[in-house]
Order: sequence, then structure tokens, then C-alpha cells
Amino acid sequence: MKKQIIATTLSGLFLKHEPWDKAHILWFNEWARQLKDESILEWIDKPNYFKGVDEVMKRIYPKLSDEERTKIARESYFDSVLEYIKQNPQIRNEEIINYFKTLKTKYQIVLITTNTEQAIGRILKISGLEKLFDIIKTSLLKEKDDKKLVFVRFIKKHGKPIIYIGGSKKDSYDFCKQEKIPCIYANLEEDEEISGVETVHNLKELKDKINFNINIKQQLNL
Repeated sequence: MKKQIIATTLSGLFLKHEPWDKAHILWFNEWARQLKDESILEWIDKPNYFKGVDEVMKRIYPKLSDEERTKIARESYFDSVLEYIKQNPQIRNEEIINYFKTLKTKYQIVLITTNTEQAIGRILKISGLEKLFDIIKTSLLKEKDDKKLVFVRFIKKHGKPIIYIGGSKKDSYDFCKQEKIPCIYANLEEDEEISGVETVHNLKELKDKINFNINIKQQLNL
């Protein structure tokens, strides 16, 4: 019998989200230095900082298409993520990692990520997680930060997971609710709560919520 699927995120669950939080800071600092324009740094604290990335890319590569600029920006951004992970191995959430290893005997552990295939491969290798996931679904190079697109492609090929454990991106949960996929917000770093989403703050709560949701799902299928 085919194992059921537990879908997960990476940042905020298996790895602390420091590298992703700080990578864009390194990115803007580097381009502000190269372009000798400190106004670029104003984008760092804005929630829509990716628009600033677009603007900087247009200045550097005015003749390239939007798709080509997005590809270059993503590659340079992930280089910053990788460097941070390499320098800070303590960002691994060891208890969470070990728990999901035990789940692999009964379930397929799937990673849904807006990282590209090449970038996530490097991230997983550096962080020692390359053997944790049974399936990895990634973003395409031409895409921007939109997990919904990744989810749609995954479901089309593999079907719906029995549960999704995500990080702090609200759009992931909006999609799961729309598709009637049970979801849990792993708020392990005490970030802002997300209204209307089941939330856990530690390993024990995560175990309890996963077991509860799986049991409910099994009862409904009887």
C-alpha cells in the first residue's frame, strides 16, 4: 500500500529561518556597495522587499527580460542563504529532524519549497538533510516567491497530502484551506501568530497536533 503524504516546509521547521531572513540584507548591502547607492538599503525593512530586488535588477541588467533578471536575482539570493547556513550549523532543529525520521516508516515526508531545484539540493547537502525527504517539489527558476504554484504542481502529480506543516507564510495556509488540506503552523521561533491556523510552539505540541489530525483523517475515511 502506498504511504500517505505529510507535506512540510523547510525554513522555520527543520532549519531556523535566520538564513532566509538575513539573506536579503546581505544581498541589498552588496548591491548598495557595488552601485554606490545607499538608498537601496531602504528596501531591507520593507515587507515587499522583492520589489526592491526587481528595481535593482532593472538597473543592473536593463536589457534582460523580467524572467532572466528574476533568475539572476534568485541565484545570487540563494548564494547568501547557503553561506549563512554553512557558517551557522546550529540553525538545525535537531529534535524536529529526528522526529520526522521516525515518521518515515509510515509516511512519505515531502518538502514543498519555493527554492529552486538546484538551490534546495545545495541547501539540503550543506545542512545534512539530503536524505530526510522522500519527495521534493521546488519552484521553477522563472517563478517568484509563490508556494501556491508549487503546491498545484505537486497535487497534480502526487495527490493531496494528509497534512501540511508550514512556516510563517500565510498564503500557504490560504491555499490549504481552499483545497481542504489540514495544516499546522510550526511557530517554533515565537513569530506573529496567524489567525485561523492551528499553531504549535514546540515538539510535543507538534506531535500531538499531527497525531490528532491524522486520526481524524483516518476516521473520516473509514
